[in-house]
Amino acid sequence: MTPFSKAPALVQVVLVLLLIEALALAAVFLTLLFELVSGRYQSFYAEVFLLVLAAGSTLWVLQFSRGLLNKKRWARSAAFFWQLLQAVVGAGAIAETGTSRIFGAVLVIISGITVVLLFNSKVVEATNEETDGDLTN
Repeated sequence: MTPFSKAPALVQVVLVLLLIEALALAAVFLTLLFELVSGRYQSFYAEVFLLVLAAGSTLWVLQFSRGLLNKKRWARSAAFFWQLLQAVVGAGAIAETGTSRIFGAVLVIISGITVVLLFNSKVVEATNEETDGDLTN
């Protein structure tokens, strides 16, 4: 695995942004877990589903971040798809009233910055390895 300090600067910026996103997802997971344990949920099954979704999303973001650090091309596609999902959620939050607009704007801005960086030629060049190994054997 490539050490973080040896990655190009723009890849490091992308990884930091993705780490912030993963930490936010982990915070959502912990909040949902607290709601479940304290009994402050509306639907048990919905709460469990959201817990699984938050945990899976956190692990997925960490996995493709690791792939970016290891120069894997597939990780750029996964990161781009994640940014699209995040921007859609942010746009939906912007359409609401109240403090969720700020949250939505932050999501859209972070997603936009990350997408621009993912398509930067230096990031593309630094994350252009096709496979994890020879799959033909």
